[in-house]
Amino acid sequence: MLGKFGIFAVILILIFLFFIVISFGAGFFSKDEKSPEIKKYLKSVNILLVVIAVVGAILMLFLEIS
Repeated sequence: MLGKFGIFAVILILIFLFFIVISFGAGFFSKDEKSPEIKKYLKSVNILLVVIAVVGAILMLFLEIS
């Protein structure tokens, strides 16, 4: 079974994969000029993913694994 840090590493890996998939879907990796709406959307997504990572870190503090 995974310990605290293993679970936190899995959470961070999933967040990174979500970032890659959402960025790819929004056209972040294309060579075309990005519209301001896409930049604003990706900024909001990045803030959301950071909040999820922080909440995951806080929940890891309260996790008790024997």
